[in-house]
Amino acid sequence: MSFSKDQILGLLLRGSMTVAELGQRLGVTRNAVNVQLKQLEAEGLVRRVAPSGARGVGKPALVYEAAPGAEDRGSRAYPIALSALIATLRSQLSPQQLEAALQEAGRRMAREAGLRPSANPAADLAAAMAAADSLGASTEATAQGSTIEVVNYSCPIAGAVRADSCACKLLSAFFSEATGRPVDDRCHRQDRLICRYVIRNDDDTA
Repeated sequence: MSFSKDQILGLLLRGSMTVAELGQRLGVTRNAVNVQLKQLEAEGLVRRVAPSGARGVGKPALVYEAAPGAEDRGSRAYPIALSALIATLRSQLSPQQLEAALQEAGRRMAREAGLRPSANPAADLAAAMAAADSLGASTEATAQGSTIEVVNYSCPIAGAVRADSCACKLLSAFFSEATGRPVDDRCHRQDRLICRYVIRNDDDTA
């Protein structure tokens, strides 16, 4: 019988269990469970806890539970929630205020990811791209004269962008905060989305 890490995590979200108990519920061996548990532990999604009461005779078995932060591992709500939030903000704010709010959100994302401009622009951009890729992007950078174009072939907020193109301001501000340079979004929004962010020098004109 095949099973996945998500099945184990789903059980542990409902309550703590031992390896044996997980194996019984899933109909697999303890070794098979242990392999998946080690991966889940490495990802910070499960943790070991002290046994709470008798679970058998002899040395207490290790007990596992879902770690804080694992609750939304399988969530698909974020794109829908972001689209709804932007629609709500658009109904309550002026276009300029909405753009400013999204830009501040993008800058906050960069700061909370620990991204700060340094004396090494190439390293700053590489760190920003790696952070974006960890969120579901697929980026590559190309030098275009005095500018650098970052192309993203897998927009992590595509649903929100399709609902309102202003959402692109969030990621352009993310790259601007991370690199300390002005960034223009020139995203392709017809058919399949392709994000294009042009990073300029401070003395360049748009």
